[in-house]
Formats: sequence, structure tokens, C-alpha cells
Amino acid sequence: MRRIALWAWMLVLVVAGCGHAPLRAPHHASPRAGSSSSSSSVGSPSAPAPSSSASSSSASGPAARAGVPAFTHVFLIVMENLGADQARQLPYIASLSARGGTATAYFAVTHPSLPNYLALTSGHTWVHSDCWSCFQNTNNLGAEASAAGVTWGAYMDGLPSPCFLGPMWPLGQYAGKHDPFRYYLDIRASHALCGHIQPLPSLTAALPSGQVPRLVWITPNLCHDMHDCAPAEGDTWLRSFVPQILASPAWRSGGVLFITWDEAGGGDNRGCCGFGSGGGHVLTLVLGPGIPAGLRVATPYNHYSLLATIEDGLDLPLLGHAADPGTVPLSAFWASRQAAQPS
Repeated sequence: MRRIALWAWMLVLVVAGCGHAPLRAPHHASPRAGSSSSSSSVGSPSAPAPSSSASSSSASGPAARAGVPAFTHVFLIVMENLGADQARQLPYIASLSARGGTATAYFAVTHPSLPNYLALTSGHTWVHSDCWSCFQNTNNLGAEASAAGVTWGAYMDGLPSPCFLGPMWPLGQYAGKHDPFRYYLDIRASHALCGHIQPLPSLTAALPSGQVPRLVWITPNLCHDMHDCAPAEGDTWLRSFVPQILASPAWRSGGVLFITWDEAGGGDNRGCCGFGSGGGHVLTLVLGPGIPAGLRVATPYNHYSLLATIEDGLDLPLLGHAADPGTVPLSAFWASRQAAQPS
């Protein structure tokens, strides 16, 4: 009887995951001062979106805005619920910190998880809980990338199928609250846009060839991201997965890998950057060709800083608080390389 009940529950999730919400008018994004980019709206549901397995495209120039270089590819892995001090003690994470750069004063913007994921992809937190059906009518990183012709993919560990929009999938330990793209009404309304939400194996199969989207979001499952399992489990998963990115032609030829945590645990409510309290002090690693090994940057950053960095490096308009005058992108990680370039 338990097995029958479980399969009945999963059938409900599949039906829920295939539904689409009606599309409403989106909000707009803002370019950073000095940028030639204009505000863009979300992509039309009837317009074909770039395939998540599309061939890699080149960056438009040697440097983008605000001191951030033009990235050929961006990889972002979001881990869960661990403070910076605990994260840096894990052996593989410590080795990545020694190999690349570390933001030592980086803060999540709030608690709990979901509003941090929305902040990373829209520039606002919007909600105050891990709600399952609090869908948002706003522009977002995926839709603006499609509108600008920037290929993108959101790869979810444990996702049962592409464009799955359900709140969870127990067999794969997938949690919809860690997939921000399922919360945006424009993505839910468009098969072309929600088709960019893919199971993680579709990325691992493409990495050796480098034929991956320019913007790659990665959400591990509830064990691999440290949410439900010990931090050592997540460290082991990173040890098995990250080398595949670092060996990929997409990363090696002008790409960048960011690894961050959605929020700190243990009641840490510290924040920065004019927002008062926040989601605590978390570790953020930056790995890319040309970043000095062991680089430490003590500039205060938060999730809006990371969103601004990604948008600057892909020449996209800035969303929400990413466009605030007080939001500083992570350009310090490339400052030494820019200083070495001839004028």
C-alpha cells in the first residue's frame, strides 16, 4: 500500500509539473550607467528560445561593464545552508579556494532559501518563505537572456524531465524551492522558455565537447547541496562534479565558475551593502582563467553583486537591486589582469 500511495503522489506531481500559468506583462530591467544596452522585456512565448544544447557563442568584446570581463560562459552552482567559516574547512572546497579566488565578505540577503534564489535571478526577494506556488510576474535572468539571444540552461539535480514545474520530486531529491526559474510566470507560460529547465545529466553529457549554453545555472539535489545531508556529502559531490566544468572547453576559453551558498545557518542574520540584516556570511568562490590562485577579496558583496557580475559579463540589462548605485560587482577578481593589459 505504501508503494501505491507513493506512486499516486508522484503522479500528482507530474500532472502539476506540466501545467502552465497565464502570461502577464513583465517588469523591465535597467542597464548599468555607461552601458549601451537598453532595457529589455521578457521573450515572447511564441518565439523560439535558444536550445540549452546550442553551440557556444563568443563574447562580444574583451571587456564588459564596470570592470567585469566579457565571459564566454558563466557557470553558477548554488549550495545550501552553510556559513563561510564551516564551508572553508571542507577539504575540497578549501582546495578550490586555494586554486582560485574567494570573496571573504560575501553575504546572503535574507532567510529562508527561496527569496535568496529569487534575488539571484531577478534582483528582488519578493517573498518571505519557501512557498511552493508564489509565482512572480517579473523579469528574470532566464527570460532576459533569451530576449538578448544569450543561450542559457538551468540544470537541476534530480529533476525527472525537462520543463518539470512541480514543487518536488522525491525519488530524485529535487526541491522546487531551489529552482527559481519555475516561479516566474513568463517561464511557466512558455514551453520554449521552460524547456531551458533541464535534468543535470544533460549538462554533464555536453561538458566534454564544450557545447553548452553561455549561462549555466546548477542546483544540486537536497543531499548534494548540503540541505538534507552532512556538509561532507556536498563537498564530496563538488569533488566529483566541479572537475568536469574545469576540464570543459567552455570554462577554459574565457569562462568563469561561481560557487555560492543561498544562506548561512545557525541564526546568522548579518548582511551588507546597505541592506542591514541579511542571510548571513557565506562563502563564494570565483574560478576562471587569469584569476590568481589564492586571491582573497574583502570587498563586501551580496547576491545582488553576483547577479550584477553575471549580467555585466554577459552584457545583459541589470535587474532590480543589481542596478542599485551601491551594488558593487565582483570586478576586483579581474583587476590585476586588467592592470597588466597595455593601454
